[in-house]
Amino acid sequence: MADSARNVLLPLMLPTQKQLRAAVAAIIRDIQHRHAESDQCTADRVGISVGTIRNARDEKTDLNALSIAKIGAIYGADAVAPYNALYGATAHGVASSDAAPLTEMADALAALMRAGGPKARLDALPTLRAALDAMGAYVVTLERWKIAA
Repeated sequence: MADSARNVLLPLMLPTQKQLRAAVAAIIRDIQHRHAESDQCTADRVGISVGTIRNARDEKTDLNALSIAKIGAIYGADAVAPYNALYGATAHGVASSDAAPLTEMADALAALMRAGGPKARLDALPTLRAALDAMGAYVVTLERWKIAA
């Protein structure tokens, strides 16, 4: 079987275990620095052992997907940015909303219809972002309903 880490058909190189551990260590160090937390405090908040936190910070072990997801939920989506960067992704927090984003989408469509040139399209960017945020919040709500169903 071909070595998938060197498969030229893949859009980007697959991360190595060393890169994964470095990303997890960066996550732990960054949240501890930002929140002035000890290993014990971080472990308590995430719900894993202090030894696991210490070993992850020192690049001696990985964290499982559930622990990484908990870190994102507790500290914010940007906290897991080094992990997401391993596969070329970014994440940001999204609020949830029960309201369909029809007004925001209509405003964005109207802004695009008025936009004639590049400057006008750039001027419409805040309206487009508001529509994107509203749509994202609505999708998050629907996804939560799906999980609960």
